[in-house]
Amino acid sequence: MGELEGVIKYRLDFLQSEPTTENIDMLNTWRSILHGLGLIGQDISRYEGFGFGNLSQRCQLDKSQFIISASQTGNLAELKQSHYVCVEQCDIAKNHVIARGPVKPSSEALTHSMFYQLEPSINCVIHVHSLELWRFGLENDYPCTDESVEYGTQDMATEISRLYKSGRLQQQKTLVMAGHEDGMICFGDSVNQAGMTIVDLWVKAHI
Repeated sequence: MGELEGVIKYRLDFLQSEPTTENIDMLNTWRSILHGLGLIGQDISRYEGFGFGNLSQRCQLDKSQFIISASQTGNLAELKQSHYVCVEQCDIAKNHVIARGPVKPSSEALTHSMFYQLEPSINCVIHVHSLELWRFGLENDYPCTDESVEYGTQDMATEISRLYKSGRLQQQKTLVMAGHEDGMICFGDSVNQAGMTIVDLWVKAHI
């Protein structure tokens, strides 16, 4: 059994509101592809039945904000506009997230936010779960977080900053969450780049 997935660990100020007006067509298309591959989903035998996996994109209307899939939507084969949330502010040092939308944001909002804060060119972050990809990443020396660091925490965000500043992440745009069994993160300058990075990794791991 891996670490329990889907539990929000940050302090959240949440305003329930209408769905975002941002264009999420490409993000949602990739989300459906990843769900079909089993990289996002829900399995009663894993994580005590909680859903797993999430993805986000930087807002075009306000680039300091980002859109992320809502908490516990992994069970859904297809998402609608109402299943995405806008994270308006994220203070990692204070473990504080401010968000608005129809439902609450993913438990990995802090993690996603760190990528957007690190590099203005990053426009998409994808977090998936796959034992095959996770093992492949470890066996092939992909950048990985310290195994003592839990998902969705300030420490995870700090680890991502450390790896990014080391220069290793920029080349592979992929990291292994060593302390979060099965967890992988890919990112890119576009939704398509991040999605293709995941798919390329999936192909390599299954050859």
